[in-house]
Amino acid sequence: MASTLFTPGQIGTLTLPNRVIRSATQDPFGHRDGTCDAKQVDLYREIAAAGTGAIITAYSYISPEARSTGIQVGFATPEQRASQKEVLDAVHAAGGRLILQLMHAGMNVFMPEKHVAGGKLLAPTGGLKAPNEMETTEITPADMDKIRADFVEAAKAAKELGFDGIQLHCAHGYLLSQFLDPTTNLRTDDYGGSAENRFRFPGECLTAIRQAVGPDYPVLVKVNTNCAGEADGAYAQDILYFCRQFEALGADAIELSGYNWLGLGKKKVPTFYLDRAKAIRQEVKLPLILVGGVRGPESAQAILDAGIDFVSASRPFICQPDFVQHLEKGEDSPCIGCTKCLGNIWAKEGRRCVKHPIPPEFATQA
Repeated sequence: MASTLFTPGQIGTLTLPNRVIRSATQDPFGHRDGTCDAKQVDLYREIAAAGTGAIITAYSYISPEARSTGIQVGFATPEQRASQKEVLDAVHAAGGRLILQLMHAGMNVFMPEKHVAGGKLLAPTGGLKAPNEMETTEITPADMDKIRADFVEAAKAAKELGFDGIQLHCAHGYLLSQFLDPTTNLRTDDYGGSAENRFRFPGECLTAIRQAVGPDYPVLVKVNTNCAGEADGAYAQDILYFCRQFEALGADAIELSGYNWLGLGKKKVPTFYLDRAKAIRQEVKLPLILVGGVRGPESAQAILDAGIDFVSASRPFICQPDFVQHLEKGEDSPCIGCTKCLGNIWAKEGRRCVKHPIPPEFATQA
């Protein structure tokens, strides 16, 4: 079958020149105040200039209480938004397209308690232990109202600044993912229990965003196709319902991922979630994006051949910001899936990937 990787694609009103997307990636260039370092501007400019179909930003918190890590970039204050506008302008100047990912961490927080705004971690279920060892506080209806409003306000600001779309982060253990996942949502009210109830709050956020930005502004969703443990058997059906609902509520595309992407990357598993994606393809008509295990043109084309509209990748773009050009040449990524790029290799060695050379000023310290 002929390659379709470099044919144009459509996400709502946004036209992409090819089917390759840089997935949201934790970039180590955030300052303590949530603004971007100039290195992030340079990085995104390079990815865009290489001809990447679209870039989805690093996960951006919508309020001080929504933050996950100390190096995370925010979209909550005028200064943070002005900083991200610099990135946006650089991408547009290079001929690229930039989609802003919006998130709330919920209980998925790695900062020490002293850095947690408000001094508590909101989650669907109270009494759970967060990664930073804090205990969660159950979200109330009033909390939901504020969080929903924060998502709306951030989405409206993204549209006003000229971002090419936004992505609502419902994956990877952050707040909206915590509502969808039966292992973290143990509520017994209208927001827990059945798939319909667990979807309610993410659905309310998507509905409010769509109403605020209008029908023509691209709104994407990212969601896990699986969950941990025995609950995954039922979740295989739940995710079909979630995706049908995302489509009904006006999402322009869904990016499909999973809770265990980190471990699968280390094992070099190709196209991590393709089987679940194929099942979802039978349920919805909107564009689907699949991330995980794309390391070269063969794995990328296998995703498209399965009826998925776009492929996205993270670590290959860390290894090679011009990864899209290597795909076009028929070359595989040298990424080995070691995941050191997600640790502190930048701070310790001044490089983002073990395949990159160590800068001289760091090499002398080794």
